[in-house]
Amino acid sequence: MFDETTLRSDFEQFDTDKNGYIDQREFAALLEFLGIELTSQATATAFLAVDVNGNGRIELSEFRTWWSKYQED
Repeated sequence: MFDETTLRSDFEQFDTDKNGYIDQREFAALLEFLGIELTSQATATAFLAVDVNGNGRIELSEFRTWWSKYQED
């Protein structure tokens, strides 16, 4: 498990434009950093799965849910 400070730090590392959310371009970079190679279509599909509320951005709460599941695997 991770603490909130670490989680926020990880989130901010990938929120490269510092606007408070991760967009699809930043998400693609995050996946690349993690060594996950996906086509652009598969990346878009994965993004939609993480963006639970469907507003086109991954907020900290959505990242928290996804990241905790990713860290378990």
